[in-house]
Amino acid sequence: MNQTKIGYYAELFVYPAVVSGLLLYGLDHSGFALHLRWWIAAACGAMLWTLVEYLVHRFVYHKVPVLRDLHGMHHSRPADLIGAPIWVSIVSFSSFFLLLALLWDIEIAGGTTGGLIVGYVSYLLVHDAVHRWQLDEKSWMRSLRLRHLRHHYHPVPGNFGVTTGIWDRIFGTAIVPERCAQGLRNQLRRAKLS
Repeated sequence: MNQTKIGYYAELFVYPAVVSGLLLYGLDHSGFALHLRWWIAAACGAMLWTLVEYLVHRFVYHKVPVLRDLHGMHHSRPADLIGAPIWVSIVSFSSFFLLLALLWDIEIAGGTTGGLIVGYVSYLLVHDAVHRWQLDEKSWMRSLRLRHLRHHYHPVPGNFGVTTGIWDRIFGTAIVPERCAQGLRNQLRRAKLS
């Protein structure tokens, strides 16, 4: 759905404050350090984000009918401010936090959710950069842009990871330049047979 600039970028301001709150809540009584369990949980949450990003993008945004149509708007107009409203992510992260707090404890829930949110904010920044920022030819972000543009314009679905391509490589959905050329050749071959 089209959003205003404030609505579109709100998460970039809200979620760093949320992670800061989780950090402050997790401080031990001396006020200097978090427990090692919190840091490990945060690292696991950040790594978990990469898988969540891949799965949501591949199976929810490209398969679930209503969301597929909304995501299709983004594909047809990638520079527009199209995205889910902030309440969707708030409900998702809150539900995740509560579930982990019930299954383990507040420390693990806070660390894992904090890491997951850091991953999500990284995704928001990278996705915005690949579509809207002026990137230098030598920028490391340029390779992320090229990989994501293959996702948008290649006839074979793939490159569902935005912040990393690791899950695309693991699950065989990476669109590499050789696969791009082969996909186009196959499409032309099929067109000649019709």
